[in-house]
Amino acid sequence: MTRWPLHLRLALAMGLVMAGLALALLAVVHAGNGRAAQETAQRMNLGLAAYIGQHLPAPLLDDQGQVQQPVVNLLASHVMAINPAVEVYLLGPDGQVRAHALGVPTTDDPLGRRVDVQAVAALLAVGGQAAALPVLGDDPRRPGQRVPVSVAPLPAPGEGYLYVVLQGQAQRSVAAQVAPSLAGRELAAAFALVAVCAALVAYVLLHALTRPLRRLATQVQDIRTDGTPGQEAPNEVAMLEAAVAALTRRVDAQFQQLQQADQRRRDLVSGLSHDLRTPLAALRGQLESLLIEDPATGTPDRTARLHTALRQSERLRRLIDQLFELARLDDPQVQPRCEAFCLAELLQDVVQGLQPVARARGVALALAAESHGPAPVWADLGLVERLLQNLLDNALRCTPPGGQVTLGLQADGARQRVSVTDTGGGIAPDDLPRIFERHWRGSGPQAGSAGLGLAIVRRILDLHGSHVAVRSQPGVGTCIEFDLPTRA
Repeated sequence: MTRWPLHLRLALAMGLVMAGLALALLAVVHAGNGRAAQETAQRMNLGLAAYIGQHLPAPLLDDQGQVQQPVVNLLASHVMAINPAVEVYLLGPDGQVRAHALGVPTTDDPLGRRVDVQAVAALLAVGGQAAALPVLGDDPRRPGQRVPVSVAPLPAPGEGYLYVVLQGQAQRSVAAQVAPSLAGRELAAAFALVAVCAALVAYVLLHALTRPLRRLATQVQDIRTDGTPGQEAPNEVAMLEAAVAALTRRVDAQFQQLQQADQRRRDLVSGLSHDLRTPLAALRGQLESLLIEDPATGTPDRTARLHTALRQSERLRRLIDQLFELARLDDPQVQPRCEAFCLAELLQDVVQGLQPVARARGVALALAAESHGPAPVWADLGLVERLLQNLLDNALRCTPPGGQVTLGLQADGARQRVSVTDTGGGIAPDDLPRIFERHWRGSGPQAGSAGLGLAIVRRILDLHGSHVAVRSQPGVGTCIEFDLPTRA
């Protein structure tokens, strides 16, 4: 659809409305002019019938009441010579046309037709009263048509009337030839003048009045970032409507996201409260037992209790560190400090650093054979190291004694792909999409954990613009993969 500005559409609409009003006004003016012409003709010639009757050379009827046709013919020649526009008729008392002074034979000879005598009586009663004119009578040559007339009774009472049509066939014929060209020129001129003037004035005014609306529509369209495809709006109002609808959807989606984030925050606080309470309770119980016992007569498991308290305190420290680290990574101002480094060397360092933990758990931790080649990447060294430590720690905790955790590295085009594979219990298919959610508490080996380690992994990868993929089979194991950009 062609996009026309709103002010142009309104200007064209106003021009068409004004042209229609001009046509209606022209029709009213023509009707008024016709009525005025009828009144003028009748007022100027109101006494014409009486004048003709008074100046006849001989009576129109003989002593037997018959029409004297020679006198009528003489009257026709005089009338047509003086004023061809009028038509003179001789009416009987009942309004029947007994004779006429049309001069020439016609195909629509009105002899024998009747004229409404009530209009004749009304005109005779009006006389010269200006307010009552025009009084129209029947046109003998056009039955059903009303025209201005002049009427006078014949000298002898009951003989009839002299009936003069003031706008006869000759005048109507000339008017019919002139009117179309005149009316056409007037109509065309009025239509063009009014339409063009109205459109120009409306365009100028509306262009100035709708300027703020156009600016607002452009600004709203610029901030419409919901990504929904749409056709080009035909005008500013439609553009605003589409943009407001898109913004409404965007606000609703953001509000739902805020609600979901708030719910996740409450779940996270609830989960952390539970996770922090467990090691605190264990640590407190062990310390209270040690305080109650007499050091001189202590039980043999005193050292075991101290080790238990130490492990719980370490667990508590790790949870608190993860909580603060996740809060720091969630800060919008935190950006990765990228640099070039060898990813293969970092993998070897991380594996060597976690070997004591792996041996203590009875799990074999190794770097895949094909992962020793050069693999330069562009990333934040500290964050990537933290990411690998979290993934390996999670894999070691989920792998039973006698299992194996393998760290692999493979070039994938312009990126380096890292994989962490374990032989643990795996993840249920329903839980797989949610393992990186910070509030999620799984149903597998990690049930009861707040899941902050994997949440930190997801946040670090988001900061690097990388994606994580997870493949898992219950009872077989899990493989978590991510990639980083290669640095030439």
